[in-house]
Amino acid sequence: MFRSNIRIYVSILAAGLCLAIVLSILPTGSSATIAEVQDMRGVWNGFIQAGVDPPDPVRTEITSQEGRRFTGFTNPPDPVQPVEIEGTVSASGKVNYQSKSSDIHLVGKHDLIDFGGGAAILNGDLTRPSVDGKFIVPCVLVMRPFAADGSALPNLAGRYDGSISSEDGVQGQINMVLGAPPDPIRGTGFEGTLEIVIDRQTYSFQLLGTANSSGRIIAIAHQAGAGHLILNAVLASPPDPVQPPTINGTFTLEFGDGSELEGAFQTAFSRAT
Repeated sequence: MFRSNIRIYVSILAAGLCLAIVLSILPTGSSATIAEVQDMRGVWNGFIQAGVDPPDPVRTEITSQEGRRFTGFTNPPDPVQPVEIEGTVSASGKVNYQSKSSDIHLVGKHDLIDFGGGAAILNGDLTRPSVDGKFIVPCVLVMRPFAADGSALPNLAGRYDGSISSEDGVQGQINMVLGAPPDPIRGTGFEGTLEIVIDRQTYSFQLLGTANSSGRIIAIAHQAGAGHLILNAVLASPPDPVQPPTINGTFTLEFGDGSELEGAFQTAFSRAT
């Protein structure tokens, strides 16, 4: 009987030791699963477009943020005056906001694409009332530029010509005309135009972009009708001064019918503008 009690005691002790070891291996807190909160603060500029109408400029400024909740203003073309908004950003990058005033009904639903360094894109829609008392849901594509760090930016101004290709076998031509940032030290944004030709069909875009001092380029573009484009690229200057600078990267093109084309592009500087 005495030996039996010893065996039971040892078995319990061993089981407890095993349990303690297992518990010590498991995370003691939820920090391993908590995603870092995305910083939404800053000025977001871009395009808003409904139906086949040309896109209009839109500006949203997030002025304050506590955790995943933020407040700020959005300035779509209608209403003309800025509208105060409040919203949230989820761990997966879903951004939702609405107007704070009951007099104006605005509801934004966007996907956040964060490129780091302050540069980010919001892609989605903004439900707002129309003149006939109904609601319209225009597409919204806005961008926050890279944060200026005091370094001089590379000179992007000029025309770039090249080609596009996709894994589906789609091929075409691309040309971009880029402007220089108004202030290459304190500002990182620039404007331009872009054309893509696929199967003899030309798609023309207004372009809004941002660049950092290392030549990273993020840009959004919108057609005169429906459809938009997102570019993620790098400017490279060959060591041989005879060779032109190049801008190469990837793109996502959304057509007016909602279908998408993803691929890569390569361009080279062709002439000054």
